Amino acid sequence: MKKILGFVKGILISVWVLIAVVSTICLISFNDYSVSEIGNYSILIVDSDRLEPDFKEHDLVIVKKVTEGNYKVGEKAFFYLTNPQDRVFINYGEITTITEEDHAEDSYYFGKDIASHSKMIGKANGAMVYHGWGLVLSIFESRWGFMFLVIFPTIFAIVYEVYSIIEEAKEMKDEEEE
Repeated sequence: MKKILGFVKGILISVWVLIAVVSTICLISFNDYSVSEIGNYSILIVDSDRLEPDFKEHDLVIVKKVTEGNYKVGEKAFFYLTNPQDRVFINYGEITTITEEDHAEDSYYFGKDIASHSKMIGKANGAMVYHGWGLVLSIFESRWGFMFLVIFPTIFAIVYEVYSIIEEAKEMKDEEEE
C-alpha cells in the first residue's frame, strides 16, 4: 500500500511541477500585448467568438512568426488590432492588400482593418490548434489560478519541509538524551 501511495504522490508532484513550469514560462514570455512568445512562436488563447468559424472560443493556437515580406495577398493571418479605447486584441483575417514603403514597415490590409508588420502575429495556415486547451492555459496564467496552483502549493511544500526538518531534529535530540 505504501508503494502505491508513494507512486500516486510522485505522479501528483510531477503534474504539479509541470503545471508550475509551463505556466511560469508562459507568464515570463508575455509580450506587450499579454501574449506568450517563445522563440518564433506565439501562444494565442481564443477568448471570444470573434475568430469563428475557423477558431472557436477556448482554442489554444500556436502561430509561427513570419518575416517581413513573406505574407501574400489572400493569406489569412493573425494580427494585433487597437480599438478606439486603446484596447489591443487579437484579430484574424484575410490579407486584401499589402503596401510596401521604402523606409517604413509594410502595411497589411484586412478589409477595413490595417496592421503594420510589427503588429502581425503570423499566418493562420500551419497554425497548431488545440481545442479547449486555451481555457486551461488561461486559468494557469490568471492571477488567481497561478496563486492557487503554483504559489500556495509551493509555500505549503516549503512549510511542510521546514516542519519535517524540525521534527527530525527533535527526534535526534531525544535519541541523544537517552
